[in-house]
Amino acid sequence: GETVQADGILIEGSISVNQSALNGEAAEIQKNPAGKVAPKEWRLEDKACVFRGSTVTEGKGVARVCRVGQNTFYGGVAAGVQEQTRESPLKARLSVLAKQISRIGYFMAAVVALSNLFFSLVVDNGFSIDRIQASITDFQGLFSKLLHAFSLMITVIVVAVPEGLPMMITVVLSSNMKRMQRDGVAVKKMVGIETAGSLNILFTDKTGTLTTANLSVDSFFTEKERYGSIHQLKRNPKLYNLLCLCAKYNTDISGGLGGNQTDKAVHAFFEKEIKPKAHLLASTPFDSVKKYATATLSTDESELTLIKGAPEIVIGMCDGYDELGSAASFSNREELLALYRKEAADGKRILAFGYKRREDRSYRFLCFASLRDKLRAGVKQAVKEVQDAGVQVVMITGDGRETATAIARECGVLVSADNKSVIEAEAFRAMTDEEAKCAIPSLRVICRALPSDKMRLVELSQSLGLVVGMTGDGINDATALKKADVGFAMGSGTEIAKSCADIVLTNDHFSAIGKTVLYGRTIFHSIRKFITFQLIMNLAACGVSFLGQFFGIDNPITIVQMLWVNMIMDTLGGLAFAGEPPLLHYMKEKPKSRTEPILTRKMIKKILITGSFTLAVCLLYLGGLVLRGRFDASPSDPHFLTGFFALFIFIGLFNSIQTRSDRFRIFHGIFGNRPFLLILSLIACIQLWIIYRGGVLFRTVPLSFEQLMSVLSLSFLVIPFEFFRRTFDKLGKN
Repeated sequence: GETVQADGILIEGSISVNQSALNGEAAEIQKNPAGKVAPKEWRLEDKACVFRGSTVTEGKGVARVCRVGQNTFYGGVAAGVQEQTRESPLKARLSVLAKQISRIGYFMAAVVALSNLFFSLVVDNGFSIDRIQASITDFQGLFSKLLHAFSLMITVIVVAVPEGLPMMITVVLSSNMKRMQRDGVAVKKMVGIETAGSLNILFTDKTGTLTTANLSVDSFFTEKERYGSIHQLKRNPKLYNLLCLCAKYNTDISGGLGGNQTDKAVHAFFEKEIKPKAHLLASTPFDSVKKYATATLSTDESELTLIKGAPEIVIGMCDGYDELGSAASFSNREELLALYRKEAADGKRILAFGYKRREDRSYRFLCFASLRDKLRAGVKQAVKEVQDAGVQVVMITGDGRETATAIARECGVLVSADNKSVIEAEAFRAMTDEEAKCAIPSLRVICRALPSDKMRLVELSQSLGLVVGMTGDGINDATALKKADVGFAMGSGTEIAKSCADIVLTNDHFSAIGKTVLYGRTIFHSIRKFITFQLIMNLAACGVSFLGQFFGIDNPITIVQMLWVNMIMDTLGGLAFAGEPPLLHYMKEKPKSRTEPILTRKMIKKILITGSFTLAVCLLYLGGLVLRGRFDASPSDPHFLTGFFALFIFIGLFNSIQTRSDRFRIFHGIFGNRPFLLILSLIACIQLWIIYRGGVLFRTVPLSFEQLMSVLSLSFLVIPFEFFRRTFDKLGKN
């Protein structure tokens, strides 16, 4: 039960230690003296070395302290987690997008300002050189024109540059973070959610992640029968009674405490059974030399000696066996050993049981017990879900090749076990970096792994341009969790692992990783929808500011109106798109490349086409080519200008509706985002209030019901237009 406080070498005694906090493996490791000289290379599997952070489970010994503090293995992990991690994919993409949009915004602002000066100085003066020179030499008038052009330029910059994007991203990350808490996922670094949506490869521990990290009895079996439960075992009363006696008296457990993993598993199988009456006369605890444990009992019927241990040892000590309660000769010892090896090859730990009465000269073989670290419930489906999302899942374990292969196949990580998909860590370490990079795409299992192997796997995968995920729960996982693009720590893991991770799976279930990937992809889609909506409206706004002058309207939207438009597109629009629900079809998409830009060709095509149509509707209105019977098309008519302001706002609302769905059906899933509907309703109500109560501040006058309905009908045209655009786009693909 004692925790080792420093790294050292065992110089006396013999102990078993649990190094699961360091290597993630639940199996105890036997430590024995091997000289008094410290090794050149400290390795966790070294039989003579003990490490800080491990726990003694059996035996006693004396160790010479060799390394303390930051020089220990534990201390080395602490130093490794101080390294800086690389920039997240989202941050890298946003940096590129911000530069692109800013450049376009500044360019459009300059164009609008210069065109305004051109109209005020050249066009308004009838292209007369004398009048143009007079306007230029009139410094007061020129200053007024320059100030007006400058204000237009600032307005365009405010509208074109998406200053609401950072807020939108923060809101969408935090809202999804709250949703994920309900699914057993605690997010420590918000950007880790979106990064999870871009995962290309996921390295996962076996113990504690895919399996429960608790050894348990899978079944008791003989050559002819298998008993997977207490109920089945009770059908053979003699076998049940002897095994129950062994579980209660021949395990190093007192009051439910103590014992190694094997003892705990056997005891747990019979935990709810009534303890048979017997008196313990003598016992021999298990040790790594004898590889068996015995207990001599006095019962009402006779005196019994029970034995359990390694199959090859126990079978060698038996000269007969009981099959369904009757004694038989022991002529099939080799067949029993073959049966044991077959079960062991499936990744199970096998234990043999025997007994003898006082009058017997040797033991009689009873049965085998199949013990295993069981898979977590639903983990196979969870692995498949992540794989279907295009994420390569690689299992890392300290187990041997046979055990690792069996478990990987059972949980769905491995389909076919070949030399490319299953690699022993020693062979992997012997590869050059180029050879290892070539091996990674087909890799599914790496066995006999060390902590340093995890770090190398992460670094090599990142050098291939992959977005890397790593799961872990032990101290040894901390540096890899820190180095990976997104680290998943188990809720039951060590504190240092959780502190280095981006995301903590509070329920320790692999299925939570699939949900994290889904939420990450939802966030990325929400960001793309918001960007698409904003750029469509930016294109229309900049186009109106530039081309409106050709219709004799110097200022179709005032600065105050433009600020309200900007608030809708940035702040309120960001909040509306932040509530988009996760859609399962996102999990059928391929992972996004780390270098894939936010703006795709498909998005740019939609922005140009829909934005141009939105601009065309606005220009048709400004040109007086539509709604002639409803409005006086005079640029000075307040009803006409109010109608245009209303048109621009409502056409923005309908554009947000068609933009939020990236599927063929425009209104698909709209009721799944209630904040979206609430915010759109709020904007519509505020806009109506501005129309009828805005007055001089917003340059509005009340519209008649017919005028308002005409503007709404005209702005609604973007919905059928988008339907036809998607229809032609779909037909073009077919």
